[in-house]
Amino acid sequence: MDRAVMSGTMSGSGDRARSAMFAVAIALTIAVVGCGRTPGPVPPRPTDGAVDGSLDASADGASDASADADTGPGPDGGSGTCDPDAVAATICPDAVCDGLPRWFWSGDRCFSIECGACTGAGCGGGSGSEAECASAHVTCEASLCRGTGGTYRWWAEDCGHWQCGRPMPAVCLVGGPSCDCGAFRSFDLATGCFDDDSCPVPEPVPDDELCRASGGSWETICCHTDCGEVCAEPCVNPACNCGPGKVFEAGARGCVEASRCFERQPGQTCGEPARCEAGTICCDHCSGAGCFGVPTCDFPLCDDDDTVDMCGNDLDAP
Repeated sequence: MDRAVMSGTMSGSGDRARSAMFAVAIALTIAVVGCGRTPGPVPPRPTDGAVDGSLDASADGASDASADADTGPGPDGGSGTCDPDAVAATICPDAVCDGLPRWFWSGDRCFSIECGACTGAGCGGGSGSEAECASAHVTCEASLCRGTGGTYRWWAEDCGHWQCGRPMPAVCLVGGPSCDCGAFRSFDLATGCFDDDSCPVPEPVPDDELCRASGGSWETICCHTDCGEVCAEPCVNPACNCGPGKVFEAGARGCVEASRCFERQPGQTCGEPARCEAGTICCDHCSGAGCFGVPTCDFPLCDDDDTVDMCGNDLDAP
């Protein structure tokens, strides 16, 4: 069986145009993939002490625009730059060595690769621990954003960082990740998120109006949806259905995207722009009748059976 490779890097976002006005939030579409698709990139299994409880799994679609914010050589050979390290982790390595994992920078977060499972020109670098990796990249936009209370939108294709809780209306050829600092806050490249006194304060509106104005629908579903999931409580109170990828901020912005909606754990549904965490890959489930249901994040099947792929599908099935 051909061994797949997991990427621990993220592509660069390029220059971003910025403006001082506000605009409507960019809508995202989660694409569902078909049978026969090569399993997507997946992070190594997490270790204790992860910065935010999950590891990076994206090869594309996220980056750090402050790549020139070089903090110098990092501990234990870490690059210390905001550029993603040129490394990838083999999903099913033929062998691993008896040694500690190395920590690398994805352009978004630090992630580990087991000894002997690294592929790429940057495998000789990295850091000896997550803390050392985080210290080497503390000035990167992703770290500044999260460290000052913002949401780093690694899945986004925005043209600039959000200001006053809204996306920028600039037009750009290639979008990229951005920082959402929340209502009445903005992002500064040097200091991160800050309370912005220049943000307009709108008149308060009822939650049902706020829901509809932000793209949701007001329904008798007991409680507001969370990442598209409907509350299981047996009641008929009205609440906001924001749809997939969003949560409801009552009294503030209404329906907004949240990072947890795009970070999927084992057994949860997957597909772009969501990414699988905890050492899993995004798998279709196929049989002789073809694929069924939606893709889910599953642990890869690593064996020497050439008739079964890493998702457990029978390659000889008609």
